[in-house]
Amino acid sequence: MKPFIKAHDFYPVFKLEEECFSRAVIKDVDQKITNKTKDQEPLLYPRQKTTDQIAYETFLEEVINPKTGEFYPEKDSDNRAIKNTGATYVINSIYRLRRADGSEFLYTKGRVYAYNSLGDPVNHSISIPEVWTRTKFDFKTQFDSRTNQLEKVFQGVSGNEPVYTMPFNSENLKKLYDIRQNDLVTLAVKDEATGKAVQVRDVTTNPNKSYELFRDQAFDYLFAGNYIPAENKAEARMEAVSQGLIGGNIADYNQPSSSSKSSATTARNTYQ
Repeated sequence: MKPFIKAHDFYPVFKLEEECFSRAVIKDVDQKITNKTKDQEPLLYPRQKTTDQIAYETFLEEVINPKTGEFYPEKDSDNRAIKNTGATYVINSIYRLRRADGSEFLYTKGRVYAYNSLGDPVNHSISIPEVWTRTKFDFKTQFDSRTNQLEKVFQGVSGNEPVYTMPFNSENLKKLYDIRQNDLVTLAVKDEATGKAVQVRDVTTNPNKSYELFRDQAFDYLFAGNYIPAENKAEARMEAVSQGLIGGNIADYNQPSSSSKSSATTARNTYQ
């Protein structure tokens, strides 16, 4: 996988979240307190950086040379820089999310592998860089006697909402799949309304078959595990629970000992 040599932003969601605050201009602030002049930048509602953003920025400071704007290279045993080394980004989980309105989007979890100024390896997890939080603001129309015009005056934060930037389609999926860490990449479908996720894996464990299922089949077909033979569903369910993809207790999904088990027990063993 080709490494990044020049500085690259693996977490663009933070900049998108910051842009929301660029229009949250606070007006009618006492000029005597702020000493504001016409040439000064407008006073904006402050945004607090998240712990994830702070950690990510700290990581970038460690792995990017401020003089060259490039990632530090790996070094050999003689402390010499190894050419064409820098930062490598890989994906280890791909989720296909269905929202309440039926629309589907993709998001991922991955990791950046890089080096510090000494050439020592450093890595950082990148979680869901395809989704950012839009902050909503309240504005009230008021008459400004100084300008004799109606103006929108900032009132405060009214809420927030997630914004998904990568629609589910074969082209977007291929872009993500092509930078997978290996063929053990997790593919999962997730229902936003219930919060439940189900791993998609062909019973032959052929990664190409799993990818084709994930790409080509309908969400409900995958979510219900209809491609899995009945005898394999319980085992697949236990695996998903053990990996933390879905909630539950592994002991609850043992295969029934006989065909006389009730229909309720059989339903509980369904991989969905």
